[in-house]
Amino acid sequence: MSQDIQPETVSVGVARTDISPPVGIPSSGFAARGPLTALHDPLFATALVVCDGAKRAALLACDLLDLDADTVGEIRKEVHKGTGIPESHVTVTCTHTHYGPDSHRDLAVPQVRAYRANLIHLLGGLVAEAASKQRPAHLGVGWGESGIGINRREKRPDGTVVLGNNPQGPIDRAVGVLRVDDIAGAPIACLVNFQTHPVSQTGSVSHISADYVGHMRKVVESLTGATCLFLQGACGNINPILMEPEYEPARTLGTRLGCEVVQVWEAIGTQPAPGVDVASTRVRLPRIRYGSQEGAEALLRALEGEIERLTSQNAFENLVRWAEKRLSRVRDAVESWATGRVLEPVEAELQAWRIGANLAMATAPGEIFNQIGVHVKAASPFAHTFFVGYANDSIGYVPVPEVYAEGGYEVTHASQVDPEAAGMVTGGCLRLLRELM
Repeated sequence: MSQDIQPETVSVGVARTDISPPVGIPSSGFAARGPLTALHDPLFATALVVCDGAKRAALLACDLLDLDADTVGEIRKEVHKGTGIPESHVTVTCTHTHYGPDSHRDLAVPQVRAYRANLIHLLGGLVAEAASKQRPAHLGVGWGESGIGINRREKRPDGTVVLGNNPQGPIDRAVGVLRVDDIAGAPIACLVNFQTHPVSQTGSVSHISADYVGHMRKVVESLTGATCLFLQGACGNINPILMEPEYEPARTLGTRLGCEVVQVWEAIGTQPAPGVDVASTRVRLPRIRYGSQEGAEALLRALEGEIERLTSQNAFENLVRWAEKRLSRVRDAVESWATGRVLEPVEAELQAWRIGANLAMATAPGEIFNQIGVHVKAASPFAHTFFVGYANDSIGYVPVPEVYAEGGYEVTHASQVDPEAAGMVTGGCLRLLRELM
């Protein structure tokens, strides 16, 4: 039962639903993998609704790899239809687990199409449930650190960059914790902002799992009594320190992170948080051209050879599709260099929240490099700022400019944007945060 909103503080409601897919659905997160073969631990979506009497906003945290803008748009419509919350005040984030379903990519597959359609209605109803439970709340923010992640851009002696371990590489170990209690002091929600890829079970595991995020939630919820939402940060170049083809790495990493969250939670004092607001903007990021015509042409030849080899070896179909998708991007770049034609930019929605006077959150779609999140948090005009990736769309990797010359998976395989994109994301997020002051 919701309570009357008190003008000096926001009202908050939270709700959760199971979004585990059926076994046998195509997987998402690793190209060289078939359908999901078993349910290890469930996937959840958790909704948080915040209201100050005049404005309302909804935040969804989903145990999925990502969602595209079209699916997010339909979710927003469903939320608005059921609650009246403006579509522009709905934020849909993904934890980026690599052990979940294809939720939007191959809609020719009946299971994918059915899962997506059901997901849209589930999330719309979930936000309505959270809205019905809202009650006046007091909030507080605290910060800790966790060492469960490591920079993954390992440079070999020949100068090539591979997905490995780079202990000297830049990394943000900060753990942001938002404590939400009702005005009597009973826990409502615990929001956790941290940045590490949920890939601790490696690409050979084909079961459904929320990875370390799911076990972290269990730890936090069992010890605090609050519903825990995980907001994945800028983890584009950060992997877990343990990666083995079993669940144990996820269990121990989730326990380590969860214990740090609980320690921070216990020291947080809460207070009224007057007001909530959301702002958003769209930026047009320049599409990747791989540095030079010569560089693009060399990559084109390499990819053509790779596809020929994969085809001759009867490689897994998803591997061939992934290589063909990359080849299409490289061909566009080669054609652009040859003709001077400007490539169509990559559209990206940036969003920012303000809750009370001291807490803000900036979001961006896709896989944002760690240094970008650090910059936004450090330069924010708010006392406390969370940076959240994988929000409202999926545009691939956004690396920092200095790594383009080094190459590596994030640049040559999985980015759609040129080096200027990082600054545009950073600048856009900071403009939104200043707008909310």
